[in-house]
Amino acid sequence: MSRRHLEGRRILVTRAADDADRWAAQLTAVGAQPLTLSCLICEPITDDATVQLLRDAVTAADWLLLTSARGVQAVGQLLERGAPLPVGLRIAAVGPATAAACTTQFGRVDFVARENTSVGLANNLAEMFRNDAATKQVRVVMAATATGNDDAAALLGAAGMMVTQVAVYRTVPAPAAATKRDLAAEGIEIILLASPSAVIGLMHLAVPPASARVITIGPTTSKAATAAGLVVAGEAKQPTFEGILEAIA
Repeated sequence: MSRRHLEGRRILVTRAADDADRWAAQLTAVGAQPLTLSCLICEPITDDATVQLLRDAVTAADWLLLTSARGVQAVGQLLERGAPLPVGLRIAAVGPATAAACTTQFGRVDFVARENTSVGLANNLAEMFRNDAATKQVRVVMAATATGNDDAAALLGAAGMMVTQVAVYRTVPAPAAATKRDLAAEGIEIILLASPSAVIGLMHLAVPPASARVITIGPTTSKAATAAGLVVAGEAKQPTFEGILEAIA
């Protein structure tokens, strides 16, 4: 799909540092001029209860589902305090970036979703066991962010699988800066927001231009942006980077 309308546009990416860099690279590839402002901080959840829950869950599970490279890293860190992944445990990943992180961290990945979302991964995995009487015996561990939604787990549960969710990291807004960045002075035309936490972090760190077009990843983020006094110009129909690009008219 042509992205000619993005050429030369100065676009602010507000995700956490690793994710922001990936989005910025993709924007550069279509001719935009991205700037990054890390409005989020990601923290692993490292308490003993989480370590024990994860270790017990993966020991009993058939599948470990991972929905981000950060989740992969967090699982690796937590299991260093417990035990390595069982040999018989199969690993499913969302998209190529998460799959690459699995290969680096665990030496393998057994399944990569065709759709680059947690719901897509759940649907793809459920398809593998559709009409299979053994589905009710399949145990799945979903290791993800504490602020994620439950749609993927609900889909797997509806397919008859036994799902254990483990929050292995949390994403929090960046703390308030003593001096906020003047985004109008930096020529920002478009602001991309992918979570309510990013909205809070943005308002902590910068003064958005009134003229900037705010594009969100979905209705929850749109609601948070509106509550913060921002005017939402576009909302992704699908909660993906491609969905956000399509929402930029």
